[in-house]
Amino acid sequence: MGTLAANLDKGLWLPKLASVVKLKSFCWLLVCLWWTNVCSAAVVPWLYDVVVPVESQLPSARLEASRVALLQVLTRLTGLVHVPRHPQIVRALAAPDLYYSQFSFVAAQPEAEIPLSLRIQFEPRSVLRLIRDSALPVWGANRPVVVAWVVVEQGTEREIIAAGSNHPLALELQQRAKERGLPLLYPLLDLEDQIKVDPAVVWGRMSQVLLPASERYRADIVLIGRVQALSDGNWAMSWEFWFDGRVIPLNPIDEQAPLTAAAAVDHIANELTQRYAVLGREPRQILLGVSGIFSPADYGGLLNYLEALEFVDHVNVAEIQTDHLGLIVTTSAAPEQLLRLLEIDRRLLQSEDPGFSNADIEMVWGVEGESRSDP
Repeated sequence: MGTLAANLDKGLWLPKLASVVKLKSFCWLLVCLWWTNVCSAAVVPWLYDVVVPVESQLPSARLEASRVALLQVLTRLTGLVHVPRHPQIVRALAAPDLYYSQFSFVAAQPEAEIPLSLRIQFEPRSVLRLIRDSALPVWGANRPVVVAWVVVEQGTEREIIAAGSNHPLALELQQRAKERGLPLLYPLLDLEDQIKVDPAVVWGRMSQVLLPASERYRADIVLIGRVQALSDGNWAMSWEFWFDGRVIPLNPIDEQAPLTAAAAVDHIANELTQRYAVLGREPRQILLGVSGIFSPADYGGLLNYLEALEFVDHVNVAEIQTDHLGLIVTTSAAPEQLLRLLEIDRRLLQSEDPGFSNADIEMVWGVEGESRSDP
């Protein structure tokens, strides 16, 4: 795979087209099999915690910074970079303090460009109510985790960006991921990683090496970045990400502008929003049949789990049969989307057992135990 990638980069033609097709098909098969084995989303705990720069501690400065913070938390929860200025949103921006429970001023290090920041903890129910009243989409807190394998070439040297790096590119990628509510990790590059992966592996996009190396991070998406330092001080970047059995190359939205690290994050966030965000439609009632309920703890755990989901308005018990529950779930999601959303962290998986003949969806509870938290 590495030789193939290198030859394609150089413009060399492989004489046997069938061999190329087989190699590409094998690569995609690896991605698909990897996705099936490790897909298990993370609950992002910091969605409602926003830090924004502020000019001073004066009330007027705090009000302006609070408006920026409210828009950022709305972007995280709706997936929309540009939040529509519906009347409800306009009123909320006029009084953002109604939507947060606490705030604090944070002084930066003396050498920092921004000397003062405002940290705000927003109140989830208030923000979600604002989103629903404004008929905006809702993207739940269970989100796919991204591991970023990024190699930077400067002169004859290539280096993989590791966790904790202060490289400007690493900071830009992480900052944009934070703004979009996307959990993003860099590899540790400890001895275990170094044995498996070197810069040539990332540069060649060798999936047969990178996919197994990514399993330790339990990531759902692999982001591959190749960055080259140019003589004029700029960067040439090439990005792609592997998700749900697909290899997705990233192209600049504006062909006249270079593809930045932030734009690469936007591509991924937009892809996930289209898949997982529930549009602001009128709520509907879906009959959900769930098996695998063997104890009061299972019963309580299932109800608590469902009621905590951002895209679920209400959950009512309709019927109980041995280890089966019939639940009426009020949500704006269509049945097909609700099934996909409930499967994302593998607490619930689709079941072939027709516990309730009239159920819209049949699932089994507790397949992989407790959902994991954000790394």
